[in-house]
Amino acid sequence: MNYVYDTSFIIAVILPDENNLIIDNIYDALDENDDVYIPQLSWYEIANVFRNLIRHKRFTEDEAVYFYPMLSFIEFKTDFETGVNYSKKLWELGNKYNLSAYDAAYLELADRKKAVLCTLDDDLLKAAKKHGVSTI
Repeated sequence: MNYVYDTSFIIAVILPDENNLIIDNIYDALDENDDVYIPQLSWYEIANVFRNLIRHKRFTEDEAVYFYPMLSFIEFKTDFETGVNYSKKLWELGNKYNLSAYDAAYLELADRKKAVLCTLDDDLLKAAKKHGVSTI
């Protein structure tokens, strides 16, 4: 099965104060035949989340850096889709469902890969359901 993890879901998997049993069960259910896709922008978003964790004094820099290696436990397949047509598709999805282009990138990827979208973002969940994309 194919999955697309958005940044909210990824962070909930790796940070101890955001973990919950449902997310842990979803992550633990992955097997070697499953693929987890993320758009390239996820790496920028993750870096920004770690920066904000430190800036808001939720974690020290040493603690935040400790979580980075946990990202390698999930074998992400980074999607590098780009170009004018891709940008137009994100714009169209954003307009149709009132999403940022960032959130539209997750929806577009899940739709294109026929993947289950894993997110904690309520607006993205609603948009995915309206668009016919499976969600967790």
